[in-house]
Amino acid sequence: MRWLRRAGIALVTVVVVVLAASGLYLAWDDLAPVRVAVQVPGATVDAAGVPTHVEHWPALRPSGKAPLVLVPGFAESTYVFSRLAPRLAADRDVYAYDVRGYGFTAHVPPYDLAADTDQLAGLISALHLTRPVVLGHSLGAAIALSLALRDPAAVSGVVAANGDGTPYFGADRSSAGGGGGLRTILTLPPLGPAVVTAIVRHRGPVRSLVENQCGPGCPVDDAAIDRWRAPFLAPGGVTALLAIARQPLIGLTDDEERRLRVPVAIVFSELDTSFDRDDAAAMAERVRTPLVAELPGARHLALLGEPDRFQAAVTPLLDRLG
Repeated sequence: MRWLRRAGIALVTVVVVVLAASGLYLAWDDLAPVRVAVQVPGATVDAAGVPTHVEHWPALRPSGKAPLVLVPGFAESTYVFSRLAPRLAADRDVYAYDVRGYGFTAHVPPYDLAADTDQLAGLISALHLTRPVVLGHSLGAAIALSLALRDPAAVSGVVAANGDGTPYFGADRSSAGGGGGLRTILTLPPLGPAVVTAIVRHRGPVRSLVENQCGPGCPVDDAAIDRWRAPFLAPGGVTALLAIARQPLIGLTDDEERRLRVPVAIVFSELDTSFDRDDAAAMAERVRTPLVAELPGARHLALLGEPDRFQAAVTPLLDRLG
């Protein structure tokens, strides 16, 4: 049993060293923080008590079509729509906002689906929008669908882009993904904040993540990467991200999606491993929609990397919804 005792002592020593090093790194970061100065268009509005960053692209040729509200996904900001939104604003007003805890919106808990839905409803009210179409990207689809389920009269329709609005992963429909277990341990201070801070302090790791999810058409110059980094380098940015990551994924259950009575359209990318053709087909069956568009050869962030193709795929769907 002597070897077991030695292994235990060694493990404890490693844990103590890692935690101590993490704490020292965070202390150094407090003394020498990295801040990124980026030009962020838009304004701040009160959305259900949350100071919310929102951008507006007025219609180039107003046509009376329903306005469009864009909801970003996990760890995203309005920047993911920066190339797509102007293209969608050809004949309708387009708005995008940062979900609570992300981007340049205030870090205001709780970080759960009910609160996120309140914020979206509050934003629509604050902007005086009448039954907009809501497009949610990735995890943002859950927020859009949640509002449609809660208040069907509030929206004309929903587009689920690169996400099915549930908290599940693929064929496992039994439990919500994320939260608890190892993920909780890895996101707790000081280890979690130290790791994430080390990543966002440098452009290289962020650039690799973006390239992997976006593809060859994505902007990856320093200015573009800084738009990704800036919200997390702001005070409280990493803390909010990790607080969200510790929670189970937000989303509707399969049965809740079956109860939706608002028209739904679906967009998916062929090479998106988080929401593939099978996932899209299963969702289409649950929400009873024939409105499904595929982007061949595209990845999760096609809306940023290939905005022309994404616009061409989604515009006919939007016209069917409102």
